[in-house]
Order: sequence, then C-alpha cells, then structure tokens
Amino acid sequence: MGWLTVYITGKSDFREDVQKKLESSELNFMPGYTGSSAEAVTYELYWLDENITIRKFKEAVGSKMVWKYRLEFFTNLEAFIESQNPKSETLDFTPEETALLAKMQSAEYNIA
Repeated sequence: MGWLTVYITGKSDFREDVQKKLESSELNFMPGYTGSSAEAVTYELYWLDENITIRKFKEAVGSKMVWKYRLEFFTNLEAFIESQNPKSETLDFTPEETALLAKMQSAEYNIA
C-alpha cells in the first residue's frame, strides 16, 4: 500500500478538531509529525491511503471546519512551504496613480 502526504494549514490551531473528525471517519490515515510542538503552529501533516482522494479527505474533515479555520490542503511540499512564507507584496502604481499621490502629498504639505 502506498501513502499520499497531505499538509494542512489554517488560520488558528485546528489540529485537535481535525484529528477528532478524522478519527470518527472510516478513512485509512496516519497523522504525521511536522517537527514542532509550538502553540502558534498552524499546520499539520497526514498520510492517506493512496486510494483516498483529497476530496474524500476534505469531506471527512467537513466544510464547516474548513471554513471555520480557513483550511488549505497541499499534496506538494513546495507549494506548502511557499504558503508558509510571508508574501511580500510590492505596490506597483500606474503613472496616473503616482501622479495623483504626488499631487496629494504636495497639497498636504501646502495646507499648513
């Protein structure tokens, strides 16, 4: 039998609730170890029987729990790691927006 690795991440600590739901399901799974026991950790690892689809796994967890914790499921380690890295958004303004910002800033300093 082969195993499929699934990483789950969420907005707050969902681990205990997900574990309870999965234990009451009939899915063949094994909980994994992610290497940290910190309270702030918001991810978990599971191995699923290769015959179980991600859809069946999500159904076992339940839609209410997925929404409550904003759970995301990954079967690819690289995608999971990327989701854990904070996204640095760069703000690219259009030339019109840049001109408007400059106008607003100059007006702001001229008000005094």
